[in-house]
Amino acid sequence: MKVPSTVPVMPLPNAILFPHAVLPLRIFEPRYRAMLRDALETHRMFSVALMRHETPTGQTEPEPYDVAGLGVVRASFDRPDGTSNLLLQGVCRVRLTRFLDGKPYRLAVAEEMASTHVKGVRVDALAAKVAELAKLRGASGQPVAEAFVKMLVAMDDAEVLGDLVASTLLRDLRQQQQLLEMLDLRLRLRKLIQCLQRQIEQLKAGPQASQESDDDLFGAN
Repeated sequence: MKVPSTVPVMPLPNAILFPHAVLPLRIFEPRYRAMLRDALETHRMFSVALMRHETPTGQTEPEPYDVAGLGVVRASFDRPDGTSNLLLQGVCRVRLTRFLDGKPYRLAVAEEMASTHVKGVRVDALAAKVAELAKLRGASGQPVAEAFVKMLVAMDDAEVLGDLVASTLLRDLRQQQQLLEMLDLRLRLRKLIQCLQRQIEQLKAGPQASQESDDDLFGAN
């Protein structure tokens, strides 16, 4: 699927779109209604970008991260009140290099970001560990659908596996954003393994431990 040179951007404070994952959205703000109309009339794609925590001086809302997920609208349902429910499926990672004027919503020049080191024995071993931990995660206090776990175990594409697990099982948006930004699949899977191991430990320890910060998971790759 060809990535447009410019894409609409929907910054959100609490959602990240990974390639291959499906994100349900409700579109209700007038600017994003316009964005959806424009997308459906053209390439059916727009980007979801996580908002940063800090709001720059003189601005009314935080800036989005410059690495985001680009998705294609798979289904869109208009509601009588003018809002829409839709399913957005992730296509790829993109870097938003600059924003353009002329639309009520954000419009950005986007560059596709391809993963590296996606094949090899080391990648296969890391992917197997991710699938194993995903199964353990489901037995550690927060059940994971059995059908989803079976799909993961049978999956032979390490990149798709990593993105689906990160999108579905991780709860920390900072972790998810870091994984979205990592292009080396080996490093991404290693970091995902660390995140899953920590999450499993916290779930086994109880609710209080689950509230602890995961800051020590972040640092040099």
